[in-house]
Amino acid sequence: MLEFRTRALVLRTFDLAESDRLVHLYTEDLGRVSAIAKGARRSQRRFPGTLEIFNLLDAQLVDPPHASIMRLESACLERPFERLVNDLGRYAIACYFIEILGRFTGEHEADPELFRFAVGVLDVLAEEVPDRLLALLVLTKTLAHLGYRPQLIACAICGASISAAAGRVEFSARQGGVVCGSCGTGEEAAVPAALLRALEEGIRMPLRERARLALAPPAVRRAELLLERFFRYHVGIELRSSAFVHATLGFEQVDAARPGEDTAPARDAMVACGPEPAGRI
Repeated sequence: MLEFRTRALVLRTFDLAESDRLVHLYTEDLGRVSAIAKGARRSQRRFPGTLEIFNLLDAQLVDPPHASIMRLESACLERPFERLVNDLGRYAIACYFIEILGRFTGEHEADPELFRFAVGVLDVLAEEVPDRLLALLVLTKTLAHLGYRPQLIACAICGASISAAAGRVEFSARQGGVVCGSCGTGEEAAVPAALLRALEEGIRMPLRERARLALAPPAVRRAELLLERFFRYHVGIELRSSAFVHATLGFEQVDAARPGEDTAPARDAMVACGPEPAGRI
């Protein structure tokens, strides 16, 4: 019987039978795994407050022979990220992020760098005032870490720099990013080169410094449409949490922090080439 001790983030949990819980984890050493927490529903002593969403755990996992799923033997709470569940805006973006980890990472595919990035993102979300640009950059940086990175500063067809491209500049999800005036077909809407360069800078800069981009709400919304179309084309699915983020962080609320707001109703309702660097967290 194999035993593992690793740091883990709680992605989701489900009640199982009368006394157990099924826990989905993203771990530092094993990647994404599912495990049964025996007796977690019946006894508060085995996992006291540890199996809540977003929690960072020091987990001991057991992989019994001939079993189809691992067992969570014990878990110590390393960091609870309480601010993520006590503020609706932070909670929405964190759900968005956790859904990406749960849907776009492979089972038992360890990526310690991605794990450390994930913990860093949750740290930022716990500290920063939530807004649509923060949500957009979390999406873009995370999927860049996973290998889905749009071409934003050079033509995806000929490689010409967009700063030097003559005429209109288009953004083509099919081509993988920006297309210069010479290569464009005119079928895609024109996009300001300055917006594309700002997005590239946003991917590379720390999330805490995003205000330096000075993007107005209409520009953020335009960027959302471009990048969400790109990811739908290349990934083929819609993120369920996207609508929750948009509803929670409408542009009329972008600058309004809502600390301490009760998120219980929302929580009840929710629940190409190789990867390129996605910049600093």
